[in-house]
Amino acid sequence: MSKFSYNDALRHRERRRAFNVSELKRLAALAVQQKEDDIAGFEKLAEGGFNRSFKITMRDGFQFVARIPYPVTEPKFLVVASEVATIDFLRSHGIPVPKIFGYSAVADNPAGTEYIFMELVQGQNLGDIWFTLSEQERITLVMKLVQLETRLFGLQFPASGSLYYYDDLPAHDYPAIVPSPSSTRRFCIGPDTSLGLWYGKRLNLSVERGPCKYASG
Repeated sequence: MSKFSYNDALRHRERRRAFNVSELKRLAALAVQQKEDDIAGFEKLAEGGFNRSFKITMRDGFQFVARIPYPVTEPKFLVVASEVATIDFLRSHGIPVPKIFGYSAVADNPAGTEYIFMELVQGQNLGDIWFTLSEQERITLVMKLVQLETRLFGLQFPASGSLYYYDDLPAHDYPAIVPSPSSTRRFCIGPDTSLGLWYGKRLNLSVERGPCKYASG
């Protein structure tokens, strides 16, 4: 078990999450059009800053990831809903990000936890191989990253805040619709999920967190 440099016991309590493993596996299998009996392996993949990840292996060799937020992660509904919509939005614009197979932004489901089922990205961690790359390989890689960033900065939005599916936000949040070529209300800008706006007791404050259409109040 990993140790934190301070308040180790408290940090572990904040990240302890009880959930129904069998139901999470069943929901995961359904998300990829398979049965729970088709799952050959379910193992912890990683501990992130806000989520715990599991690798799911099917009998046909297909692998994907299940991610659940820690109890300390807030605001859970908005964080999960925004992450899913953001990944889907980027993928729809040709940015190479994992495919989302299914999600729940609420814990009121048979698994008893919020979750995201997503594609397992194969490859190596750049930080692990950076110093083994030649100068030309590094230049080529950085150029590719710059090209991706250029495409990202080219995306325009009607307001500042976080990105969501329009159907995931309550009407009273007055979301700003993200224009779509199909004229459908698929994506919108809603409350900002930046940690600084929600950390600790700030979660209980009734304050404006977006969306904001102008830089000044």
